[in-house]
Amino acid sequence: MLEDRVFQSVDLTARAIEQRADAHWIIAFSGGKDSTAALKIFLAATRRASCAFPRATIIYCDTGVENPVLDIYAKRLLRQLSDEFDADGVPISVQCLKAPPEDRFFVRLIGRGYPPPTNSFRWCTTALRIRPVSRFIAANDPRDTVVVLGLRGSESQQRDRSIARSADRYWQKQREGRGDYDLFLPIIDLDVPEVWDAVFAFAKPRCIDPHALETLYRDASGECPVIKAPQAPPCASGRFGCWTCTVVRKDKSARQLIQSGYPELQPFLAFRDWLSEIRNDPDRRWPLRRNGTAGMGPLTLDTRREILARIDDLEVETRSTILDSDERGLIASLWRFDDTARLSFPSRP
Repeated sequence: MLEDRVFQSVDLTARAIEQRADAHWIIAFSGGKDSTAALKIFLAATRRASCAFPRATIIYCDTGVENPVLDIYAKRLLRQLSDEFDADGVPISVQCLKAPPEDRFFVRLIGRGYPPPTNSFRWCTTALRIRPVSRFIAANDPRDTVVVLGLRGSESQQRDRSIARSADRYWQKQREGRGDYDLFLPIIDLDVPEVWDAVFAFAKPRCIDPHALETLYRDASGECPVIKAPQAPPCASGRFGCWTCTVVRKDKSARQLIQSGYPELQPFLAFRDWLSEIRNDPDRRWPLRRNGTAGMGPLTLDTRREILARIDDLEVETRSTILDSDERGLIASLWRFDDTARLSFPSRP
């Protein structure tokens, strides 16, 4: 039997849909248990609401460096969701968002020489997650937008303080770019067992296999949300996030997956660990920052060439495409620029 709080979440979501029947409802989906529970609760609420089915879109933010196992699962599921909605006449569109080539992880790392991210210089979150979502919302009138987000309470003290400032825990305000929009948090009061109750109890969407999801997530504590503040805790310590994440000391989720039967992740983890090791080596960095001030600057061109060579080897070993042709072209052009610019920088003594 479902916990009362799951029923309560469906009822509250149904009332929210009735209150904002004319809004554009955007369901932020990452493929994990929390966003899956939020999606299922939203669909159950549309069947209970007294108004017509609202205008709705599911968005998935493809950073280009998502955990490969989850990324394959999520993208396959997105195609299945789109087919199921079309077959059933459910008016939900599915959108996969991605940063433009110049903002992608390896263009910045290899092309511009950004050092692998740290807690003090986490340049990746804004470029890969926040801006693509911001652009999508800005193009759809933020004032008339409600984003359904699978966030739960007690996951971080910062988030709880923010939620506490709102008169209604289920509703939050979010600013992206030029406008504010509303966040609706249907699972904010659910604990992990209740989230799994929601995942297993609701039959629709039929293409979601709760058992497959449970197997995939058995050794992880959560998922990286689609909408994520730059200052929020990193995902890879015990969550599925980017396989390149060097903000945390160890990528526990990848190690747990490898131990659980996904050895194909080992080369990705080894590459990530190597990036973490080299990022603060002064011999691999320009002696000045790009603005000319003292301090470790961008990665040297030799180091960037070495990273690219290792990426080439990784693509062969894993039979995957990590860099597309647009990214490779941008990297080559950025190298040409820096090959000229570096002549004005003194050599490291």
